[in-house]
Amino acid sequence: MNTALKNIRRSPYQALSAIFIVSLTMFIVGVFALVTFASQEILNNFETKPQIIAYLKDGHTTEQVGGLLSSLNSTEGVKNAIYISKDDALELYKKSVGNDPVLLGTVTDWGIVTADILPASIEITAQNPESFKNIAATLEKSDIISVTPQGKKEIDYPQDVISELTKWTNAIRIGGLVLVIALTLVAILTIMTIISMKISSRRFEISTFKLMGAKNFYIIKPYLQESVIYGLGGAFIGWLGCFVTILYSTPFLAPRIGSIISFPVSLLTFATLFGALMIFGLIISFISSLFAATRFVNRSK
Repeated sequence: MNTALKNIRRSPYQALSAIFIVSLTMFIVGVFALVTFASQEILNNFETKPQIIAYLKDGHTTEQVGGLLSSLNSTEGVKNAIYISKDDALELYKKSVGNDPVLLGTVTDWGIVTADILPASIEITAQNPESFKNIAATLEKSDIISVTPQGKKEIDYPQDVISELTKWTNAIRIGGLVLVIALTLVAILTIMTIISMKISSRRFEISTFKLMGAKNFYIIKPYLQESVIYGLGGAFIGWLGCFVTILYSTPFLAPRIGSIISFPVSLLTFATLFGALMIFGLIISFISSLFAATRFVNRSK
């Protein structure tokens, strides 16, 4: 280890270059992991909520509702379908507006909001956005679905929102993965180049060690340790960058997606990210130096 630290002190600019590249790589990997996790949570939140709401006509019977629920449950792509009565709709409305007297109608000329003025509905959760059309077609056939003045059935489903969100999530994954792979290759090549240059500059000393009977691992061990320092140091700096970025982004993100993702981010999440980045940094640095050192030692036989 003393030899590895001495090698770093002898060429500080090369060491800084390696640590900078690894730090940048680890930072991008950490941000990509957090963004992927967040986007998946947001998508899951949309997909697990009722995505299709069909409003019912007044005067519908229990048998009619039961028949519609039976048809929906037998429709491909339906995960869950429930009936929301007028009283249920009133309770949901009160929960959504809280104690606001204006929205509750207690201080307006509209009168107090009651169950009679709210429509009953059927709320359907689909297994995936591709099932929306089949479910909507089943609802269109029902006679108890209310109709707008324009003659259209009152069926709400955010097909475009879910589809766009799915596309964005997939694009983030693909783009982030490509960027991570590219930066990882750059980090590996940078460490390999630096280690190869250092070994090459000490060719005479290494040849002397080999003539004295030194094993290959004894010769390359200081370079492996030096590379590991680059990897672990860069991983720590990259993780620290992620930590600071999320810390300062929390006031901006919490009001927007705080209902889906808990803020502040838990220490367990940061600890898991720290462990994953340290392991990843250790792996790429060790593999890079091992390949460079082994290649040089084998070539100098």
